Amino acid sequence: GHGMFLVCLESLYKKVTGCELKYAALIGKPSVVTYNYAELLIRQQAESLGWTQPVERLYAIGDNPMADIYGANLYNRYLQSCHRTRALMQLGGGEPQSQPLEDPHEMTCAEMGGVTGAYGGEEPLPVGCSSILVCTGVYSRDQQELPPDPRHTVTEHRIFHGHRDFRFDPNLTQPSFMVQDVKEAVELVFQQEGWPLE
Repeated sequence: GHGMFLVCLESLYKKVTGCELKYAALIGKPSVVTYNYAELLIRQQAESLGWTQPVERLYAIGDNPMADIYGANLYNRYLQSCHRTRALMQLGGGEPQSQPLEDPHEMTCAEMGGVTGAYGGEEPLPVGCSSILVCTGVYSRDQQELPPDPRHTVTEHRIFHGHRDFRFDPNLTQPSFMVQDVKEAVELVFQQEGWPLE
């Protein structure tokens, strides 16, 4: 947990080679590709159930603000980037000019396979991804908020467990919703979607 495997791997690599380990890609929470793959699986599941309407909204339920919530919010940013890219293409009739990102590690729509999606197809993208924090695991309501500077996150009570190659953005640790447990999270999703609780 908390990225211990990567910390050990990086330490061993540096000890043996004297160099920093360089990554070509990061997979797993909170990376965008992990949530993109989850979206693909949700689409496939909906298809197998005979749903004819595209999946419009995604909800990510988790108990860790620095992995589950961070990743869901990062994926929401990615979806918004894709929607902007599609809108620009419709207005201009072609591929929009590539714009530099504030965060070089943030995945753009083009980097994930373009506006047709990382796994091909012309299906509509979800409107967004809402993060739901449950208070039954890593997170508890009495924890202090994270300071915005990652150099100050190592304290007696709070540690930023994010990967060294992810720029820490405290806004991404803020959930769209916070509930007590998974049951309340599922009820919230039903309420948000206007589905009856039966």
